[in-house]
Amino acid sequence: MASKISKKDLNLDGPDKFQSTMELITDYIAENKKRFYSIVAGTVLAVFIAVFIYLYWSHYQYAAREMYAKSQKETSENVESPEILAKNIKIYKELTDKYPHSWSARMAHYHLGNLYYHAGELDNAIASYKKFVASRISDAAGMKFLALTSIGYCYEARKDYKSALEYFEKAQKNKKIGFESMALRNIARMYELMNNRENALENYRKALEKTKDPSMAVFIKYKISTLS
Repeated sequence: MASKISKKDLNLDGPDKFQSTMELITDYIAENKKRFYSIVAGTVLAVFIAVFIYLYWSHYQYAAREMYAKSQKETSENVESPEILAKNIKIYKELTDKYPHSWSARMAHYHLGNLYYHAGELDNAIASYKKFVASRISDAAGMKFLALTSIGYCYEARKDYKSALEYFEKAQKNKKIGFESMALRNIARMYELMNNRENALENYRKALEKTKDPSMAVFIKYKISTLS
């Protein structure tokens, strides 16, 4: 007959650790029911809020992208009549008003700047470009360079060459891979319009060094020759 197995043989002299832990937790809950339920309720509420914010933000950005894609499609007509421009401005303004914090709305400000510029509404164009520049958006494609340059063009159109120069210089200091010659030509042109021949020549010469377009190189050489 097999001998009886004792606790000692099974190494069960002390209480089971898991059981002891559970007893401690149970005792704590029993003694602190109100606090425990408050913690559980707070945790559940925090998770619910986090999930709600995530779902809302995902829907918000998706809806904005859908509207942006529709706006791009509807404004693809290369017609600059006052009626078409007004229609396209309305489309992008609706996007910026409805989804102001979306990536799509930030891009819409850039497009609005272009539309206002073509419509001759320079103050609105400048305001829209500045909103785009101020937005937190990647500049991998050099979009902020183009926006800053466009602000410069707006001031140039108003014959405010000092302000135009300021923004052309800001553009030149911004990320501008592929745009170096354009930036320097714009700066040179402003100095030329302001009758500052020395700085105009300096920047035209720098622009020539960066120019890869043969026809543009001919133009810049002509400018240097004329100013010299």
